[in-house]
Amino acid sequence: MNYSVRFNDIELGNYIEILQGFTPFSGAAWAPELKTIGSARGMKFSRTRYDSKTIPMPFTITGDIRSKYDKLQKALNVPEPKELIFGDISDRVFYAIPSGDLEFDDKECIGTGTITWVIPDGIAHSAYTSVAMNNGESTITLTNNGNESVPINIKATMKSDNGYIGYTLDDRFYQIGNPEEVDGESYEATVLLFDDHMTVDRGWLLNQGITPPVTNERLQVGTVQYVTEKAGEGTAGEGYVKPTAYGSGTSWHGPSVTKIVPADENGKYPINWRSCWRFDFNTDGVAFNPGEQIGHNSVTFSDQNGNVICSVVFEDNHASLQRSDMVIYVGSTRVWDTKNTTDFYITGKEGRDGGTTVDVEKIGNQVNIKFNYKGINKTFFVADTSAQLRKVTWYGAAYKTHDPLQNNLLRALQVRKHNVERYEDIPNYFMPGDVVELDSTTNELYINNILDWDQVDIGSRPLLLPPGTHTLGIITSEWAEVPDVEVTWRERYL
Repeated sequence: MNYSVRFNDIELGNYIEILQGFTPFSGAAWAPELKTIGSARGMKFSRTRYDSKTIPMPFTITGDIRSKYDKLQKALNVPEPKELIFGDISDRVFYAIPSGDLEFDDKECIGTGTITWVIPDGIAHSAYTSVAMNNGESTITLTNNGNESVPINIKATMKSDNGYIGYTLDDRFYQIGNPEEVDGESYEATVLLFDDHMTVDRGWLLNQGITPPVTNERLQVGTVQYVTEKAGEGTAGEGYVKPTAYGSGTSWHGPSVTKIVPADENGKYPINWRSCWRFDFNTDGVAFNPGEQIGHNSVTFSDQNGNVICSVVFEDNHASLQRSDMVIYVGSTRVWDTKNTTDFYITGKEGRDGGTTVDVEKIGNQVNIKFNYKGINKTFFVADTSAQLRKVTWYGAAYKTHDPLQNNLLRALQVRKHNVERYEDIPNYFMPGDVVELDSTTNELYINNILDWDQVDIGSRPLLLPPGTHTLGIITSEWAEVPDVEVTWRERYL
């Protein structure tokens, strides 16, 4: 059987015969360059770098020499180093560029030649990738069975807020972020003021609320019904409130329900608070022309003076096509929107833990709004940091004489009051779920798949794993949870 040599994933044994007795180590040559520190006699040895290696490989061609030679030339014609694997060391890969020639004997009908493999980096790489995980620990044991130092790649997935992450490996370190960053001061407890599932009326006032300033006229008219779902209708035991009559008007018009926010056990109203709710907003079940239906679904938080603190709005205001918008108001100002998509037709039949929710949290001068269905997460600033949350209004409306949206309802809403009235949250550089990837081979750092050098410490060096067993140290902010860390490398051989 002919000796196997695969180059650029092509088996060269299909075209040539490697001379018996050939090994990749026979006739190999390279010129080491000694790297030293200092210039005086007795200077300290640092390391040896192998710039390149050559491996001569004699071969013959028999049979249809011209055809085989043409195919061989095509296989060897590459502009850059490609993978080279020899059959007797198939667990190692060289990255090589070929050169050489062929002599042809007409009498013997045989061609002979030598392919000289030029290995620019002078080393062989393992054909396999080694992997090590930290399994929640702050260290990882790494073993390099090769005989040359090898760069390692590190992928860290944050499990909590974190100011920085650092790695140590022997005399090298790599640091991203700011070790001086603090997590901020957070309150230890919150008070649940109410948590209403709309199976029955739990003290919500009809048509007495505050609505977002989407148009000049927003009539609160009409009636509502509280419904408890039965088995087969959705999630048994869940409920909702829906319009049963929208009244009439020249703009938006329809019923609203408003909850008067209670004070806590100390008689104080929320200044820092959090609310989440589930709702339906869609045309599911419409047999004909669903695009002609129009609707408005909003939740508005207002203060002791009847001013809007913030409002989250979902609308379909296109009279012929299915188009849905999401709009955010802070005070009387529209601060953000995304329009004319089909992204915001929502079904919230699932239970609270897994359902579609909107989450609004106000702390100090910041309002953070999250929508888990599309991963929207926005932060805005309020002018009045001392405004008390006194009313929450859900408004379901139709527009002029257009057909109202088929399913436009509120399923559940809760409000929690943060006990700490003054709070300053310092956003951390890393957030839960952030992925930090260090490629020591190219010395590139990616944060959430984006090349990012802004927070790399100037003294950081690519991490090299020497032969033998070594320990990688993982360092984070003292208040952060150790991230999930995966280390990969390919061993190298001289």
